[in-house]
Amino acid sequence: MKHLADMHEAPALRRWAVRLGLAVIVAIAIGYLPGQVLRRDPRAMKLEQQLEELRGHARELAAGNAALARDVEALQSDVRAVEDRARADLGMVYPDEVVFEVRRP
Repeated sequence: MKHLADMHEAPALRRWAVRLGLAVIVAIAIGYLPGQVLRRDPRAMKLEQQLEELRGHARELAAGNAALARDVEALQSDVRAVEDRARADLGMVYPDEVVFEVRRP
């Protein structure tokens, strides 16, 4: 003997109303969520800007380091570079040279 509770099935109109309601909810979620996911967080944008500034600063430092490395290499291997540095930075001259200092008004 079967019980009546086991044979209960929702009416067709009710089933279709539930399906339509779920479809509307899914459609709203599909339309709303990508906009929220793709929206940029202001903090993330600020951090990306800071990161780009730091990368630019790092590039400047790398260029400065490369120039210093070239200077070191030149001072280790080029006699003319050593002489130029001694004259410019230390004011050194050969014993038989005469130095004139010219002052501009």
